[in-house]
Amino acid sequence: MNSLDILILVLLVLTTVYTIVASNRANGVLPLSISLLALLVVIQFFWKGFYWQYIPTYWLICLLILIVYVNSALYRKLQHISLGVFLVVALMPWSIFLPVPTLPEPLGKYAVGTQVFRWVDSSRTEQITEDPFDKRNVIVQAWYPAQGDGKGSHSLYLDGLPHLPPKVSVLPSFLLDHYDQIDTYAVGNATPLNAPRKWPVVLFLPGYGAARAFYTSLVVGLASHGYVVLSMDHPYEAAITQLANGKLATTIENFQPDAPDRLGFMKNRLDIRVADVQFVLNQLENKKSSATTFFPSLDLNRICIAGHSLGGATGGAAMAHDSRIKAAVNIDGTLYGGLPKSRGSRPFLLIESNKGEPGRFARYEAGNQLLFKQFGGGYRYELEDADHYSFTDVPLLLAPPARFLAGHLFSLGQVSTKTHMATISLLDAFFDHTLRGNPSQLEAVANRYAGIVRKQVAP
Repeated sequence: MNSLDILILVLLVLTTVYTIVASNRANGVLPLSISLLALLVVIQFFWKGFYWQYIPTYWLICLLILIVYVNSALYRKLQHISLGVFLVVALMPWSIFLPVPTLPEPLGKYAVGTQVFRWVDSSRTEQITEDPFDKRNVIVQAWYPAQGDGKGSHSLYLDGLPHLPPKVSVLPSFLLDHYDQIDTYAVGNATPLNAPRKWPVVLFLPGYGAARAFYTSLVVGLASHGYVVLSMDHPYEAAITQLANGKLATTIENFQPDAPDRLGFMKNRLDIRVADVQFVLNQLENKKSSATTFFPSLDLNRICIAGHSLGGATGGAAMAHDSRIKAAVNIDGTLYGGLPKSRGSRPFLLIESNKGEPGRFARYEAGNQLLFKQFGGGYRYELEDADHYSFTDVPLLLAPPARFLAGHLFSLGQVSTKTHMATISLLDAFFDHTLRGNPSQLEAVANRYAGIVRKQVAP
């Protein structure tokens, strides 16, 4: 919501309330106010485009014009009731979904650039589609420290804009029509920042069914602290992503209806994701001598991985399978399937939301204990005020009233901004220690934020 939207809504409320309470509507105040309101709405339309949230506002302005300019004393009570009802209806869309959500601004010292790579793994047939000639696509969006000159293009928040399919996951696409105006705080195709040492690399994997876009706040925030973050999309599992040939791919769930808890299905998806990660690692090695400025700036001896939900569990599994990954962070993820024989101790961090009664999360707990055993221990921090969705951008896409209700009534994305800040700080402290060799600041971060609790990990 920009300043013009706020001005229109404030003026709309004041004009409607004054119309209801004013004894003399012919004193010139209301005509001037309504005229100004109409002018601002026209300016908004031509400046930012059509917002569906304004539809009830248009109707209310028409009603105000009719009531004030007709100026009939008849049915005054009905007029008051109609204005009150229309005002509530006009404000309701703005209390649920904002046309252009605002993301938290990154707090690191580096400006951030971004580039998108859409790669095809010609050695793998796509398992999820029915076309036997489909090859596996892997989409990677790089977020990296950039020159602070601002040269580059606008960074789109979501693949497919402005030509989205009718639905994106469970959301009608008209709710996302203006997400191309979201400020990601990154510059598209910006020149990477020159540094005395190559940049450490963090692969980031989204949760099941989520697009990489819904973790923009986390990855941009982490990149601003001096990391190259490669955020991945897994096609036909992500809510929406654009393939190398320009096609938009949405979620396909081809599991058997009678499969118990979909365990086999989820294990298969995790295995596909691990193969995607290994393909990306191979791509980085193949392109390290590239003539571009981006790939040669990556330190391939300092690669780590992080992810949320299934992405976090996949990150742990990928590190168990591939020694090129030096450290892993699981953010609230459940592991499906087993792990290979341990290759020895490696840094591992579990960041989790409030789990309440431990018995409700037996599979989650068993999987993470397996990961701790695989890597010879690790660190475990619980964010007591967070729930599973607090780590994503999803709560930030809601207007503050809806966000408050979703968090406190349905445990959907509680205190999301605080959770993002705390999670970025934990990630930065962990990677700063494991990849740069600096003294660990994990405990200092835990002490800085209220509600972060360190849990014991069995050796």
